[in-house]
Amino acid sequence: MRGMRLLVLSVLSVILVVEDVKALGPHEVLLLANGRSPESIDIADTYARLRGIPEQNILRLNIAREDDGWPHTISPAEFTRLIWRPATRVVQQRGLEDQLLVWVYSTDFPIRISTTPPISIQGITFLRNQLPDSEAVKMGTYHSPLFTGPDNVNIRPHISQTFDTYAEWLRDEMPLPSMMLGYSGKKGNSLDRIRTCLSRGVASDGSSPTGTVYFVQTKDVRSECRQWQHVGATYDINVSGLEVVVTDQEPQGRSNVLGIQMGAANVRPDRNTYLPGSMAEHLTSEAAIFYKDSQTKLTKWIEAGVTASCGTVVEPYNVWTKFPSAYFYYHYTSGCSMIESFYQSIRCPLQILLVGEPLASPWKPALRVSLQDLDSAEIREQVTIRPKVEGIKFARFTYLIDGKRVATGPTFTLDPSELPAGEHRLRIVANGNGLVKVQAFHEETVVVVAPVQ
Repeated sequence: MRGMRLLVLSVLSVILVVEDVKALGPHEVLLLANGRSPESIDIADTYARLRGIPEQNILRLNIAREDDGWPHTISPAEFTRLIWRPATRVVQQRGLEDQLLVWVYSTDFPIRISTTPPISIQGITFLRNQLPDSEAVKMGTYHSPLFTGPDNVNIRPHISQTFDTYAEWLRDEMPLPSMMLGYSGKKGNSLDRIRTCLSRGVASDGSSPTGTVYFVQTKDVRSECRQWQHVGATYDINVSGLEVVVTDQEPQGRSNVLGIQMGAANVRPDRNTYLPGSMAEHLTSEAAIFYKDSQTKLTKWIEAGVTASCGTVVEPYNVWTKFPSAYFYYHYTSGCSMIESFYQSIRCPLQILLVGEPLASPWKPALRVSLQDLDSAEIREQVTIRPKVEGIKFARFTYLIDGKRVATGPTFTLDPSELPAGEHRLRIVANGNGLVKVQAFHEETVVVVAPVQ
């Protein structure tokens, strides 16, 4: 008893329960919307609902529209002023700096930074707003600490890992991966198509699809630069039970397509049918240079039903390190999310624009988190939360209140005297063991009632 400090904690009958399983959790995501764009806010809100992104993890920035649309390119100083500084300040104010692993941009953000040579918004985010060596960018010799290899045909890739494992090892050297939910500007996708893309990514979770990945080998130099990866990647992907087809023709009329990697200036994604969770791209110079009319844009893949695609925001030259390697699908089938698979397969991710659903995880196991000893309508004083997880034998638990991590451990003592009166969101996250740590969460709304005087 604490005298007049006694509070009553009433647990509402499951006002909100979300069960979500993936390699990367929504509480580890900072979701950025352009507050000047209703469309950007709409897409961010849609994604937050689909994925259960805590409200504490959502931030609206202030980027003004120009006469010809939303700005395509900004300077490093503008990135610092408009995006990096306000975002990191709010993250610090909310106490999320040790919790977040990735940033996710909604629509209507600039996509290119006017460095020499230019880099993408994801490149400067990855480097935590530090400018890279120009020659390393141009030649693609920058080596990401998240890249698992291989660098040549005689080397095997390192084992797949989730971002939390990298963060534990790299600590202050951990970069900041990011993706963009959709591009809706010139030659972009409609809002309906972006919403559909995100919904299909969520639907892919745990589906263990039996589709096909196509590696296309042609005489095009865009294709030749990655062909040395195909034999080894095919072997590793086949181990997961997924079919890989190596062909010298662009796939046409194929159904259940899970992935396509090829090199060509112009492609026809609309000739195939794609599974939820699919990723396809066509390594070319202008897939993300939307103000040019030449070459097929990455958004054509999204339009055709692919869950994620990518392209460079500037001429990359014929350098394979700037694009996903064929081992993307190895990481993906190992249980990593879309964004984790991208960054483990791109050695120099500084000019690339990754677009689509970042948390899609088709090869996650089925986990379920439930609570014990939290079924009373009124709970006085402290209560001990004892989570239960189904699907794995061992798990570690993280506890969040109103989106902020407050404790870890097998149990958690919830003390209502430490919370202001009113509603609060209690989230319990279960993480599996291993280098690929899948996770699930359970969330409820609890109410702290002020003491009776």
